[in-house]
Amino acid sequence: MNDLRPDAGSHIRSFVYALLLVTSVGGMAGRIWTVESSLGETPLLSANDRSRWATIRALVDHGTFALDGIIFRDRAQTKRDREWYSIDMVRHRGPDGVEHFYSSKPPLPTVMMAAAYWCLQKLTGATLADRPFYVVRCLLLVANVLPLAVYFWLMFRMIERYGRTDWGRLLVAAGAAYGTFLTTFAVTLNNHVWAAVSAALAMAAVLPIWCDGQRRLRYFVAAGLFSAFAV
Repeated sequence: MNDLRPDAGSHIRSFVYALLLVTSVGGMAGRIWTVESSLGETPLLSANDRSRWATIRALVDHGTFALDGIIFRDRAQTKRDREWYSIDMVRHRGPDGVEHFYSSKPPLPTVMMAAAYWCLQKLTGATLADRPFYVVRCLLLVANVLPLAVYFWLMFRMIERYGRTDWGRLLVAAGAAYGTFLTTFAVTLNNHVWAAVSAALAMAAVLPIWCDGQRRLRYFVAAGLFSAFAV
């Protein structure tokens, strides 16, 4: 492809970038909308996943970080309630002086997702207790697929801007779209996706400063903000 004219090569690369983005995003959305647990009662896949979703449910539905009312409620009676139990939790004395179980996962992403769940619940009336598939899938599309679509778009722009050869650009673009576990993780609630997206946003702000000599304030603010959020 190196012998193609610049305009022709640019058009071909743009088509490949679009194809990679559409197929990757479409694949993630399809898997999210079909995934289910081993018992088939919820779309929650692991203790890691359940710990986060149980906290989100507890925050919005019960107004507390404590998981007791979620993980132990009718646990022996229905499969759906058993599927909310997680080993990723700690025991700690709460404000009421009684020991409760809490998620061991970082709280910031969980609180942000709880806000999204609260909005969805107010708009549709759907709850994690009654409609876990609908709620989880809708929130994962917003929390994972949409940020990853932005991630791919940013990566392809940086690859096109700073790449040196056609084949090199396409190789790195294919690796960004299909060479990581980010699309695999998209079916669960995790902090890997948000960290990767934040790192890409930080890099998109740093490269114009470092390579192009641009000293605009917004680049420095974005670089610091998204670097911190990635951590």
